[in-house]
Amino acid sequence: MNEKIHIIGGGITGLFLAYHHTKRGDSVTLYEQSEKLGGVIGTKTVEEGLVELAANGVLFTDQIKLMLDDIGLTPLFPNKAAKRRYFWVRGKLSRLPISILAGLKLVYTIGFKKIKFNDTQNFESWASQMFGISVTKNIIEPAIGGVYGTRLDALQAESIFSSWDGSGKNTILQEIKKKKGKSLGTVSFPQGMGDLVSHLVRYLEPKIEIKTNYQMPTLDEVLKWKGKIRFCISLKSLISVLGNRIQENEQPNLLSITTITRFGTSHLTKKSCFGVLFAKNEGIRALGVLSNSDIFPGRAKHGLHSETWIYPESAKQLENETWESILEKDREHITNKADSPKAVYITSWNAVFPAYDRKLYEFNRFIDVLESDWISKGIDIRFFGNYRKGIGLRSLFESTGSE
Repeated sequence: MNEKIHIIGGGITGLFLAYHHTKRGDSVTLYEQSEKLGGVIGTKTVEEGLVELAANGVLFTDQIKLMLDDIGLTPLFPNKAAKRRYFWVRGKLSRLPISILAGLKLVYTIGFKKIKFNDTQNFESWASQMFGISVTKNIIEPAIGGVYGTRLDALQAESIFSSWDGSGKNTILQEIKKKKGKSLGTVSFPQGMGDLVSHLVRYLEPKIEIKTNYQMPTLDEVLKWKGKIRFCISLKSLISVLGNRIQENEQPNLLSITTITRFGTSHLTKKSCFGVLFAKNEGIRALGVLSNSDIFPGRAKHGLHSETWIYPESAKQLENETWESILEKDREHITNKADSPKAVYITSWNAVFPAYDRKLYEFNRFIDVLESDWISKGIDIRFFGNYRKGIGLRSLFESTGSE
């Protein structure tokens, strides 16, 4: 049945949702306040190669393959060297940063230990109790911190794994098996992630109405619209839209992230790799670094090597410090030698990403109640974004396709 769909927000979430509704034959209008679609996802072409503004890839599934076929976009698969990943623990690079005994305990925990969330524990405390201190510090801390843009003590397990049953009935393995759609690894595109945005827009333009530079009405005015209303704006923007419907002390915490793409002549590691994740209190301020030109071909020109370093806002500790100087200190700490870059490109996102803590969990419960209340009044409204159903483009694609 053809339905009228209003999608507010033209970032990648809004584009994914528009794609799914277009496939169903719905009448879609997409509203975006800026002149640019795609939100934080994009790629800048510079003299030295490609600079990703946010995500460097997307987990490849059968459903995402179908979408890419529809929009005429060929995925770019990673080089074999990208299978090699490092952790920086105890002052050195390691592919296996825990003992064999700790590894066996990890396997046992995943397969047999029941998941029990505790709303009074932060992620670090919960993980240490669940997996042990060694696994938490040397594997989970760097892995989760690099993805979620902060350290474990600022996160909560129940918020990150909101779709899991944390009542003590299931194991991690059981919860993983519940997730539909097997991932076939990370892919990108010939001209970077900007290719995904441009091809989606080109596919959608003749099929839907797109309004950029759109001056958004108030929420009360939006609620009077006919048809289904779908908010796909950032969490920061949503807090503003909700206004006094949410108290200041109930507002979720937001994270600021800086990514620095560095082009140079030398590699950070002796062997090509996907990148390095950094454990806490190891003398490195970065959360992680991606070896772009090792992962995908065409990321750097003129024989240069490309890396993208990821920093939380707290990494800049002094006012007179520059992001470039922080990166170079981190890099010298790892390589034990100074090596000036050929070019550095800095992208800072201020309060754009949600902190997956208890406040976000409670905020999502509040949004669930809002949706239910409005639907009971005949107003079909839903909220989508990385704060709702998990981080990552795959999660966004699957959540927008499941309504």
